Amino acid sequence: MGATQAGEVIMRDLLTDDELMLQESVRRFMRAEVEPLVPRMQAEGEPPRSLLKRMGDLGFLGTCFDEAYGGSGASLATRAIVGEETARVDAGFDLVLFADIMLFARAIARHGTESQKRKYLVPVLTGDRIGAMGITEPGGGSDALGAVTRGRQQSGGWVVKGAKTFVTNAPTADFFLVITRTSDEASRIDGGTWFILDRGMEGLATGKPFSKMGMRSSPTGEIFLDDVRVGEDQVLGQAGRGFHMLMESLDVERVMVGASTIGIAQACLDEAAAYAHERRVFGKAIREYQLIQEKIADMATGIEMSRAMLYRLLRAVERGEKVTREAAILKYFSSRMLTEISAETVQIWGGAGQLEDNKTARLYRDGKHHEIGAGTNEIMKVLIAKETFKEMGYGRK
Repeated sequence: MGATQAGEVIMRDLLTDDELMLQESVRRFMRAEVEPLVPRMQAEGEPPRSLLKRMGDLGFLGTCFDEAYGGSGASLATRAIVGEETARVDAGFDLVLFADIMLFARAIARHGTESQKRKYLVPVLTGDRIGAMGITEPGGGSDALGAVTRGRQQSGGWVVKGAKTFVTNAPTADFFLVITRTSDEASRIDGGTWFILDRGMEGLATGKPFSKMGMRSSPTGEIFLDDVRVGEDQVLGQAGRGFHMLMESLDVERVMVGASTIGIAQACLDEAAAYAHERRVFGKAIREYQLIQEKIADMATGIEMSRAMLYRLLRAVERGEKVTREAAILKYFSSRMLTEISAETVQIWGGAGQLEDNKTARLYRDGKHHEIGAGTNEIMKVLIAKETFKEMGYGRK
């Protein structure tokens, strides 16, 4: 199904001509080459490597990265375009790309040395390798600064010991970025260090993929680090500044999650509108009933409000503006909007909406993820309130 006419008009105002051309190319690719693979990816729990390689060859992985490393040198909006169109077809596959590109590759691009970019960034952007980022630990989720995985400095390098969990791509990734605590500082945000690890290193192991409610095309699991010896050339950025780097990246990550939520929500609207047009009850299509029209109206409103804010924030980020409060607002609003829309899509479909043979069940399961990942909605509300008080002059003296 295509986007609504109103939606297309709004996109013409939000995107440049080049970005609109990319959107159309990605949309055609997703329908022609990715959608037929969705049943296989859902069943196997991961996308085929050949699909990532194909996207790399087409330039869909490195749109917003430097041309020197295989990117296209385009805007952050181009990454959002790819994310939205991917999530519209399969949210789990989009999550694979999000961890691979927005988390791993972007961190290497921003903080890596030239040799690190050549070794790790280039093969990820070509689709030859997959990256993952380990932050969450078995003993805690929202408290990213509470990491107990340790890095101890020894002659010639470091020794890393600990574990990470709920790591997207962990079971299949070739490269891993892990945050560790390398010194005990008075401030919890100090004393953290990122390490770049390779699959096959002695002491590094990954667990079996988790069996998940949703995002089933995306492999998620654990990373176990048992005295992994790491060279100085595998430290990302400045040792001791890792948590600062993490906090600085969260705004863009949360803005980009908006592209994923919008993509899934658009898929819900596609399914809901088509079914409402085709399904007849008491002699007429159910789209003629006002309660169904109310649901469709609420869906369209939530999607377009989120989409407009998404691209406004991306332009602000590209100008170097701080968007902590607004990124949290988008993350909170769009993810809550998505869970409501996915539930209403099932409601419109009725009994058929609960059948696994239909997309509605998958969309309903997948939608819940974004209220949890990249910061729960509860954390987003705390952050929004804190930043609002600060902007109104009521911050701590």
